[in-house]
Amino acid sequence: MGEKKSAVITGTQSAAKVLQLLRMVGSHHATGIRLSDLVELSGIDKSTAHRLLQCMLEEGFVERIGASKAYRLGMESLLWGFSSAGMEALSEKFRPTLLRLARITDDAVFLMVRSGDYVVCLSRVEGGHPTKAYVVEVGVRRLLGASACGISMLAQMDDAEVHDVLARHEAEYARSHHSIATIRKAVQQARAAGYSQVSDVRIDSDGVGCAFPMTENCWAGLSVAVARHRSSPERLQHIASLLCNEVAQVS
Repeated sequence: MGEKKSAVITGTQSAAKVLQLLRMVGSHHATGIRLSDLVELSGIDKSTAHRLLQCMLEEGFVERIGASKAYRLGMESLLWGFSSAGMEALSEKFRPTLLRLARITDDAVFLMVRSGDYVVCLSRVEGGHPTKAYVVEVGVRRLLGASACGISMLAQMDDAEVHDVLARHEAEYARSHHSIATIRKAVQQARAAGYSQVSDVRIDSDGVGCAFPMTENCWAGLSVAVARHRSSPERLQHIASLLCNEVAQVS
C-alpha cells in the first residue's frame, strides 16, 4: 500500500514539474527561454528539467528556436490554445487555396501543420479524378520526413536539427520502412528545388510538398498526392510550380 501511494506521489510530482516548466516556457514564448534559465527559475535540477523538456519536445508541446538552445511553445500547446473552433477557422482560411489546387490538379490536396517532430493533417480536399491517392486522413500525425510536407519542413532546418530529429526517431522510421539515408537525400533535393517530392510504393502514389512559415512560431505546408499511374516527372514539376506559387502568396 505504501509503495503504491509513493508511486502516485512521484507521478503527481512529475506532472507538476512538467506543468511548471510548460507554464514558464509559455510566459517566455515570444523570446524563448534556455534550459539554464528554466532550472534557475523553477528550482528543478538540471537533469530532471532536461529529461522533461526532451519528452515535451518529442511530443510537440515545446520546440527549439532554430539552432539556438532556447525553447518556446510547440504546436501541440498552440493547438490547445487555439481550440477546435480556432482550428476550424484556420482550415477555412486555406480552404480556397486547397479547392483551387484540387480543381486544377484533380488530385487530393492537403494542409499540414508542424507539431514538434511530427506534421498533422489539418485539412484535405479531394480532386475530381475518380482514382484517389489515399495518403493521410485529417487529424493524422506523421513523423517529419515521412511525407512530402515533412521533408519540405526538414529542408528548412539546418543539418544539426535534421540529425537530431532523425536520431530521436530512428527506430520509428525503421518500423515504418523509411530509410534515414533516403530521407537525408530527399531533404537535400528539397533544399535545392524549393519543394519536396516523395514516392510511396506501398500505396502506389507520388507526393509533392512545399512548406512555409504560417506564423513566426508555426510552420505549415501544402501537398498534393498523385496516383502513380497518373504521375510523370513533367506533371509533378507542374504541380510543384502550382504549390510554390500558392506558398509565395500565403507566406
